[in-house]
Amino acid sequence: MPSNPVPPKPIPLHAFVLLFVIAGATDALIYRHSHQLLAVYMTGNSSHVGQALALQEWSATLPLLGVIATFFGATTLAAWIGNRAGRPNPAWRATVVLVMTALLVGIALSIIDAEGYSLAAITWIAAGMGTLNQVSAKESGVTFLTGALVKTGRALAAGEWIACLDGLMRWVALVSGAAIATLLDERYSNQSLLFVIAALLLGAFLTGWNALAHQREASRASPSGGAPE
Repeated sequence: MPSNPVPPKPIPLHAFVLLFVIAGATDALIYRHSHQLLAVYMTGNSSHVGQALALQEWSATLPLLGVIATFFGATTLAAWIGNRAGRPNPAWRATVVLVMTALLVGIALSIIDAEGYSLAAITWIAAGMGTLNQVSAKESGVTFLTGALVKTGRALAAGEWIACLDGLMRWVALVSGAAIATLLDERYSNQSLLFVIAALLLGAFLTGWNALAHQREASRASPSGGAPE
């Protein structure tokens, strides 16, 4: 009689909190170096598109649409790759997606010059943030907090304290990431993106460790002692 499959391990809480630190850090750096083009929040870019269209500012519209399209294309591709990376062990999805995000942000860092974040650099960062949002197939996104705050308010109203604490931890993590990145930017300027890349690689390590632990548990649960079919 076949044994029950070992359920996939969720992303470790410390790794998940780290994702919001990354989001806050990236967003703070973008705000400091690009006031018109955003790489983390497509809501703001979409609002700017509407304003530019209304004012017939075509030169501003095209870059905004390019960043949004890049974010959407990257998050779609990351979802496709993540789904396949998670077979047969879903825990590998997060590791693969985090490594992809680190590579994309690394490309952005390599083309940033002393004058600040160019359109090309912001586009690569947007691709990275779109990718980062596919770390978990069960989360609507990990780089924005509006939905999380709404859920936290519902949880607080219902007296669901654990869920409320989870939402507040995400908010604190994002604010902390923004504060850290701002302090680093004051001292190291463009090289502050190295903090984001390091945090992404740390997240990849933590989730990879989690995936290996799941794989070992699944192997022990298998009747043959090998990898589950």
